[in-house]
Order: sequence, then structure tokens, then C-alpha cells
Amino acid sequence: MWEQFDIVIMGGGINGCAIARLLSQNGKKVCILERHTVGSGTSSNSSKLIHGGLRYLETGRVGLVQESLKDRKRLFELYPDLVEMVPFYLPVYNDSLRPWWIIRAGLGLYDLLSCQTKYHCRHISNTDFLNRFVGIKSRGLRRVYLYYDGKTNDLEMTRKMARDAVGFGCDIRENCQVFSINIDDKLIKIMYKNSRGEHKVGAPLLINATGPWIDEVNVKYRLPHNYRISKVSGVHIVLNRTLVPDCMFLQTYNRRIFFMIPWAEGRTIIGTTERMERDSCDDVQIQDADVKYLLDCANHYLQEPVSQDNICDTFLGIRPLVRIKNADSDATTMSRDYKIDVISKGKVKLIHVYGGKLTTCLSMSEKVAARI
Repeated sequence: MWEQFDIVIMGGGINGCAIARLLSQNGKKVCILERHTVGSGTSSNSSKLIHGGLRYLETGRVGLVQESLKDRKRLFELYPDLVEMVPFYLPVYNDSLRPWWIIRAGLGLYDLLSCQTKYHCRHISNTDFLNRFVGIKSRGLRRVYLYYDGKTNDLEMTRKMARDAVGFGCDIRENCQVFSINIDDKLIKIMYKNSRGEHKVGAPLLINATGPWIDEVNVKYRLPHNYRISKVSGVHIVLNRTLVPDCMFLQTYNRRIFFMIPWAEGRTIIGTTERMERDSCDDVQIQDADVKYLLDCANHYLQEPVSQDNICDTFLGIRPLVRIKNADSDATTMSRDYKIDVISKGKVKLIHVYGGKLTTCLSMSEKVAARI
């Protein structure tokens, strides 16, 4: 006997939960099937930021930044206990590859797009900066800017989104191993198993929100699709010291950027790397070179260097970036935008969500709802 739903969503990450929340709120009977637990994948291994994407302006993604800043404001209002607007300090040194005036122009545009005058950027004197950031080197410092972005606990926000969905009637099933998906003209039939045995669910609409696993899911279940992704790993290290009193946004020697983020219990998160991955998602691992890269980046700015002995934890998230033909293969310049791929067959629909990021989950869910 098939258990019937209006919509089945594969994937209990931030995108799947945001979609489920909106559709359940709109009166749809929704079921999420999650392979492990809600938020256990990329949605709990991000840089813990709700941000517009300041560096995306450099590659002309103004629309994405504007959408991200709109969602940043909405998430701040929706979950004020989980999303906090915090100051970010951006120092510019003599050896910084982007000069101060480019940084200032970018921050000005960022402010203009945000429409939140309370959180506009400003110039900070070198003296005030060094008095506050006593562990940061002073040699070669030219200018310092302060701007604002959001900081969150990504796992808790994903779980809160899931609880909201359940409150609107969504059925979330964790630790589900899907072993069969069959699409006919009237119903999409999904068979899965868990600790209680085998189960059958059906719906006229299936939403594939499996994030970086989406290509593997499409191949495994032979699902028709029009896009593919590039998998880009983001490694973070957690140090057992408070290196900075506030968040810092810093440039690297190879024109990338990285963050130093103060975290709970006197720890500091440093991230992130950007490496294209060819292995399956479950096989991607943190490498010694990733850790060395992040330590080197941090030590370039610290008066007292840190080492592997100071690392108390590491984590890795995989970004699913939409693959564009003839696009630059440099992960730094690849778009963080998303695509919604709709496949129709008779009275059923299959919707794939490609790409996306923590911050834009609300806009993305609204666009999915509009395509149903």
C-alpha cells in the first residue's frame, strides 16, 4: 500500500527544510526523506555566516548579492535568536592584492544593495583597530574598514526550519535509505527502508534537494535532469584559542579570501578552502595541505603563529556549484547562484534544486513554490 503525499522532498538540509516549511505552510501535505539526520551534511559544515557575499561583487554577481542581502534581512527578522548581525573588520595591508579604494568601492555598493543604513560600513583608524585586535600584526597596515554581516549556528537554524515545517504539518523521516524511485504518468513511487523495515510513499511531485549529492542521486535512480554540479570542498579548522575579538575578512596571497570567526568556548574558526572534487561526496576528506594552507593564511596576519597543536577540531562542507559549459574552472570565480530544474511527465513533476547556499534558502524556496 502506497502512502500518499502531495510532495516528497529528498534531502533534509537547509534547502529541503526551507521548501518544506513554505509548502506545508501553504497547505500541502509534504514528506521529507533524509538519509541521515536533518542538517547533517553541508548545512552543518558551512562558515556559519548569513551573508550577502561581498566578494561576489568582484565577479559581477550583483543580482545574487542583492537577493542574498534581502534574505539576510529576512532571516535576521525570522530567527533573531539564531541570526545575529555582527561587525566584520577588513584590514588592507601593503601586500594586499586588492587596494583600499577597490575595497571601499565594493563596500559602498554592498551598503547600497543592503538597504540597511543601520549596518553601513565605515573607516576605522589603524590605532583603534590595533588596540582592539592586539594579536594582529601592525607592519604594513594601510587602512581598516568595518562592515556588518550575519553570523549563525547553521545546524540549529536548519533544525529550527525543520521544526517550523513540522509545525505546519510536514512529515520528516530521518535515516531513510531510498532504494527505488519509479516515475509513471500519475505518480512518483519511492521505496525506502529504515530500522523499522521497508516503506512505500508516493506523490505527484518529487523535489530533489540533495545538495552536493544531487548528481550521484540522479545517476543512482536514473532521474531525468538538465544540469550538473561541480563539487567544491570547503575545509575549516577550529583552534582552541580566541585569536580575534570580532570576525575578520582577510585576503590571501593567491587573491582568495578567508575568515577568522570567534566562536563559543573561547575557540576560533578559520576557513575556508576551495578545491574542486572529483570523488563521490562520501569519499571527500580533509587533507594535510588544507590544514597547512589555512594555518599559513592565518599566520600571515598573526603576531604569534598558531600550529596544528592549537587545532581542536576540523570540518568540511561541499558546495554544489552549478556547472556551466565553458565557464572558468577556478572555484573562486564560479557562481554561487542556483538553478531550479523542472521535469514534467504526464501529471507528475520532478524538480531538482541545483546549487544555492545557506543565506538564500528563503528566496530559493519561493521560486520552487512558484514553479509547482
